Amino acid sequence: MISLRWATTLILAAVFSVLAVFGGAASYIGARKESSEFLDLQQRQIARYVGDLTFVAPSEVSLPPHDTEDDYVIEVSYADGRPQRSSNEAIVIPDQPATGFSEFDNAIGHWRVFSLVTPERTVQVAQQTFVRQEIAADAAVRAILPFVVAIPVSWLVVTLVVGRTFRRLERLADDIAGREATDQSPIEMAKVPREILPLITAINDLLWRLKRAMARQREFLSDAAHELRTPLTALTIQIGNIRQAENNSELDARLAELQAGARRASALASQLLRMARYESMDVATEHEMIRLDELAMDVVSGLIPLADQRGVDLGFGAMMTANVTGSNADLRALLEILIDNAVRYTPSGGIVDIAIAEHVGRIELSVSDSGPGVPDDMLPRLTERFFRAHHSNEEGSGLGLAIARTIAQRHDLDLRLSNRQDCQGFRAILSFPPSRDPAGSSA
Repeated sequence: MISLRWATTLILAAVFSVLAVFGGAASYIGARKESSEFLDLQQRQIARYVGDLTFVAPSEVSLPPHDTEDDYVIEVSYADGRPQRSSNEAIVIPDQPATGFSEFDNAIGHWRVFSLVTPERTVQVAQQTFVRQEIAADAAVRAILPFVVAIPVSWLVVTLVVGRTFRRLERLADDIAGREATDQSPIEMAKVPREILPLITAINDLLWRLKRAMARQREFLSDAAHELRTPLTALTIQIGNIRQAENNSELDARLAELQAGARRASALASQLLRMARYESMDVATEHEMIRLDELAMDVVSGLIPLADQRGVDLGFGAMMTANVTGSNADLRALLEILIDNAVRYTPSGGIVDIAIAEHVGRIELSVSDSGPGVPDDMLPRLTERFFRAHHSNEEGSGLGLAIARTIAQRHDLDLRLSNRQDCQGFRAILSFPPSRDPAGSSA
């Protein structure tokens, strides 16, 4: 796989080379055209200003050394019958009837002629075409020479510039590669090229999130180890007590304690696993349209046996049909936690009501109980992991409301926990974003 450095170098070198080729070609064509036009102009001027070819003797004018093939041939014909004059009697130029350019061939080669025809005389200036072509080619080559030199020079410049630019990135990559696995400090941005600042900013943001996730993981593992120590210690003691049991009735009691301890440890492990999965964002969050009232009824029907066992009146208050968007499994788990908590901490003969209503454009599901409530100073800590506000014999891990808070945050829901104002008891309110579908109310 070709590196970005060499790909950039090759692309820029190719672009500059193509531009140089096109520029050289354009200069070549332009130089040839300009040379041809210049030579034509010379022929016009010579024809216009030539006299009657009364030459100065060659001995009186010394010409610089040159190739005689480069000389112009000038011929003047007179209308009054005087003999024509020519700068080279050996070259006969065909007469032309009108002013303009023409061409002819003879034994020497191909010629280009400009004829200036006037009533008094005709002046013709001829030049061999190969001379013109040599002059034009020489001018064109001189014009493209800078482009020919510029191509390899541009390659060298591009290689040096790209190499220096990417060397900074390589040093940055080496710095990142040389980091320890536990080093989560942000990348220094003072010497980073401005073009890759968004990338470095994104990497630093990722490092920050990774650092926060690892901190949560360490905290979670520490809390989990602390919480698991108690039920495991209790199980060890209960197993020792079983060995010391002297009769069947005592053995049955010990086994019941052991079974209860195992159930608590299993429930705690399940809660820990669920908490870890939700906090690590590994749980799928495919959202779908859900009938909130039907979901609440389904959850309540599953908890009715527990409510009957504890003598709690579990039912519904004012309900309205409501459609919400979210993960069915997540919202089911959230409702189960809220309603199960209300049933478990409501004394026998108490009431737990579930209601769904619309408030300020948002759908709200409330779970209200007639239990003892929670001390006001403990309300802010209810969603902390392993925190339990009730000092009772109820089995629990202190993770339920922490899981409920995590699910609510993932669904952008507002979870409010407070003591009831109308009477003694506790209330959990789950506020959903406004539903897109019309909702009708039913008691």
